[in-house]
Amino acid sequence: MPVDYRAPNINARSLGQHLRRIREILELSYLDAASRIGRNADWLARVETGFGHITPTEVAEILDAYGAPRGMRDVLVDLASRPEGPPWLAAHVKRLKALVRDLYTIESESPLIHTYGIARIPDLARCESYARLAFEHHIPRVDVDEELDLLLHRQRHRPGGEPRTLDVILDGHTLEHHGGPADIMDEQLTHLLELSDDGRSTVRVIPPSTGAHAGLHGSFDVFEFPAVTDRVSVVHTALGIDATPVDLWDTWRLIEEVTLSPAESRTLLEAHRSTLRE
Repeated sequence: MPVDYRAPNINARSLGQHLRRIREILELSYLDAASRIGRNADWLARVETGFGHITPTEVAEILDAYGAPRGMRDVLVDLASRPEGPPWLAAHVKRLKALVRDLYTIESESPLIHTYGIARIPDLARCESYARLAFEHHIPRVDVDEELDLLLHRQRHRPGGEPRTLDVILDGHTLEHHGGPADIMDEQLTHLLELSDDGRSTVRVIPPSTGAHAGLHGSFDVFEFPAVTDRVSVVHTALGIDATPVDLWDTWRLIEEVTLSPAESRTLLEAHRSTLRE
């Protein structure tokens, strides 16, 4: 049975953080800000921590009073308009923990995702056959079709109606020691090559000869929201997706230092695919 956390959903928390940062940049106290927007200071404090209810109209009024740029205003009003996530998530929300629901919601809002995978291909970079195989061997057992439907919707989602950009990094051992059927790995490598050729995304590989590096602790994603200069980091464990209280951007940059270039990575992916076809 899903576990419901008694905490603000991640959209409300993220929205509150943005409003707090804007207020602090303006060097306004709670009382000063409340006076400017014509609201109670206690209500504003609850909103900034993600526990206070706020409508999209109220968000717009606050940002207008703060003199926020139009682009930032539009992004935050849009964030306030979708507290429950994209429509396709509704079919799965009853079986998901509240935190997982919220993480998928915030993922759906990100137009640029940096995703790192070690031991397995990252969720958003998986082809359908690889994903199905992974779900078939998942412990504890899951409904494969249900999980696949959710993943495919996550992959196909277009934040703001625009195609998402993926920045993928793979640990090279993931390709060398995949343990999967050759035909499925062939499809997966082809998918990665197509992804790297879509005009938006990049796929890079850490060569197996690298040795110890910053990514050995596990797979993770960093979601970017350029219009509001914000990032959210999540980790992927054997039990699924989870939130992390720290920004993993510095770890990502360290991993980047040991990756092959996109062109070199493409050559390596093609070589692995050729080996599978021998």
